[in-house]
Amino acid sequence: MVKFERFGGASGVIAVAAIALQFLIAGTAPPEIQSLIHNRMRWEWTTMLRIVGSLGIIWFTAGLAARLRRLGSRPASAASVVLGAGILWGTVWLLSALFNSAAISMSAVGDPAGVGLLAVLGADSVLTLTPALSVAFLAATGAAVLASPTFPRRYGYMTLCSAGFRLVLAIVDWYGSASLAMRIMDLTLLWVVVTAFHLLGATRPAAPATEA
Repeated sequence: MVKFERFGGASGVIAVAAIALQFLIAGTAPPEIQSLIHNRMRWEWTTMLRIVGSLGIIWFTAGLAARLRRLGSRPASAASVVLGAGILWGTVWLLSALFNSAAISMSAVGDPAGVGLLAVLGADSVLTLTPALSVAFLAATGAAVLASPTFPRRYGYMTLCSAGFRLVLAIVDWYGSASLAMRIMDLTLLWVVVTAFHLLGATRPAAPATEA
């Protein structure tokens, strides 16, 4: 089980590296049909990196949920929320890759309307859905950690505070004039890295409190 958790930690690091690299290659704006035609390999690499990122997130989530369940029975429901939110987030990235791949294929046919729709879905789906999923992901993780000593307690408090901060950013992004979706994405990826190092063994779970 410990090896599985460490594999989840390694998968989280790989996922973040792949997602960050695809942002460097593709940016955040949906591609135009001419870019898909003349820079096809660039967008093929983007698709591949999104697939790697999605699978990495799913394995990372499985390792995190395994840690939450292994060291305590009380946070079982929270661990289920963590698992569900993480799998949904990984699935969103996989769908983004599929939309991007479909846009590349349709660009060869010469359908600007279809390519534009698929390109927007591929680029915007993860930025639109990450805020809500990340808030659920972090809040459930923080609640599970504070319920049982699966991680150091300071990590649990940090995760709950991060969930609250993301919720504020998400509300401002949804209803305000600021565009903060990418900032929420950056913070969420940073949290994945921090959690991945915990799973890899950088810290030990907190010792259970002893009764007097």
